[in-house]
Amino acid sequence: MKRIRNLAVAAVAMAALVLAPLPASAAGTTIHRDTDMGAAYSGKIRATLIDPVSVSTTLATATCNTGNIDGTVQSDGTALDISVFNFSNTPGPACPNSAGGSSTVSPVGLSWLGGSVVYNKVTPGRDGIVTLKGVKVSSVSTGWFGTISCVYRGSGAGNSIALDAFNPDNTSRPKTAIAQAQAKATNYALTKDSGSILCPGTANYTATFQLMGETVANSGVFDQKLYLTTP
Repeated sequence: MKRIRNLAVAAVAMAALVLAPLPASAAGTTIHRDTDMGAAYSGKIRATLIDPVSVSTTLATATCNTGNIDGTVQSDGTALDISVFNFSNTPGPACPNSAGGSSTVSPVGLSWLGGSVVYNKVTPGRDGIVTLKGVKVSSVSTGWFGTISCVYRGSGAGNSIALDAFNPDNTSRPKTAIAQAQAKATNYALTKDSGSILCPGTANYTATFQLMGETVANSGVFDQKLYLTTP
């Protein structure tokens, strides 16, 4: 009987440990100004291409060398809402493709609401994950196949796409010469939503961005360094 009582006490103690709340620092996200100790940042953000973006299908690969994604976000990483999705090429404005023609890409259904920035450290590697929800884009491409129009959507939940996020001092960030927060997607799948029968069922998206906020809110000048941590 004594052994049974001891086992029961041990079981209760273990259950208490399992059900105990985790420390606040063990979960959650905070976006800061400048450093990991800076003030929390909420407001407008801009993702600017720092490497050409490519969209590849079984027909061709299109490449654009300039572009940005604008939106707003809360300091806890919630409510990442996208209002601008703009890509082109210089010279252009159409982006060249490997089928001997060109491609244009336009957003469908902006604003894209309900995305997030989540601290999710991998060592070595990313500091977090940026998720854009409601992603849908229309492309018109010319080439050896003629002219086709296709609409693609994000392949994740809620038509989402995900990018790895890196802090300005992370030695694993894609462009180490640029000391700013960065985000990168590599061969992220987009799924055909509608369009020509010639449109492939999947397109793969690769892009690298610099991420910045506004030092002065609503100034339209994206010069604020951002840093991602747990609370």
